[in-house]
Amino acid sequence: MKLVSISKKGTLKFRLKPIVKTIYYNGEPVRESVVKHVYSYNSGYVRIECNDRLYQINKVIKIKPNTKGNYFEMYERVLLKNPQERYKYLVEWVERFYQRNTVTI
Repeated sequence: MKLVSISKKGTLKFRLKPIVKTIYYNGEPVRESVVKHVYSYNSGYVRIECNDRLYQINKVIKIKPNTKGNYFEMYERVLLKNPQERYKYLVEWVERFYQRNTVTI
């Protein structure tokens, strides 16, 4: 994970090392390298860039439904206001991400 840039508002953009996957094109195996970026915002959000979109990767907590017509459980993002906690969470998340997505050939 390498720091690429810092925006005017303090958003940190990190580049992850490429993930090599094997896809099949016309029946032939082709190795594809995918490079992703993760962002750490001062507001407490942490996001990953996938397919030209940003997805939130913050932890979520369940909120019990209130009795005023809402009977379904809802979810709320846990914001990490401390930059050190945000960076630590980001590093741990990236390690889990690579364990799930690494393909050995």
